[in-house]
Amino acid sequence: MKDRLRCWIAVGVALVVPALGALAYFVLIPDPLTARMAYTATKLFTVFWPLMAWFVILRNRPPTLLPLRQHLSALPLGAATGLFIGIAILVMAAGPFREVVDASAPAIRAKAQLFGVLEHYWLFAAALSTGHSLVEEYYWRWFVYGRLRMLIPSKAAHLVAGAGFALHHIVVASVYFGFGWGMVFGASTMIGGIVWSLLYARQGTLAGAWLSHALVDMSLMWCGYKLLSGQA
Repeated sequence: MKDRLRCWIAVGVALVVPALGALAYFVLIPDPLTARMAYTATKLFTVFWPLMAWFVILRNRPPTLLPLRQHLSALPLGAATGLFIGIAILVMAAGPFREVVDASAPAIRAKAQLFGVLEHYWLFAAALSTGHSLVEEYYWRWFVYGRLRMLIPSKAAHLVAGAGFALHHIVVASVYFGFGWGMVFGASTMIGGIVWSLLYARQGTLAGAWLSHALVDMSLMWCGYKLLSGQA
């Protein structure tokens, strides 16, 4: 019972802090420096909380390293899912949702200026598409989903982890697109989260989910570039 309680505490904190952080640095804090500090603190939390929870709260031993061939074998399916979702995003952004996306350009530019992204857009895009996606996979799939499936049935674990993953995206998307479309676009990330947790559950490695996630993020950053450069 104590082990389950510790696990619920570790996972419960992990489920809500990213959304609360996004609400702080993306909505509530107007000062650029303070917003950047809150952003940095939230991202550092996603790096260090799973480690602290794993070793201090859950009192686990270091996880076993997997052979390289297992990681490599996961990449083709990861690439296929990432390309499929990424292309779907590009098609939807240029087609059915073009007016909605175009209308978000001022809000996206304002936030890009707030966080100092405009001057180094492609450096930021590369870091987000590779490094940040890896951190999110480690946080949401390895830690959050990985612990949830020990506490509740696997299908429920996919749904709960996906919903937690979607929460902070809903906050961000609502700033860009308004609350209604923000709910639609932000909640759609739940589908991506479930796809990636299914990949992780099937393959036993984050490699495929990470590649898929990185390709999807690249498509989103391309959409952002077109908007910011007036090419949309």
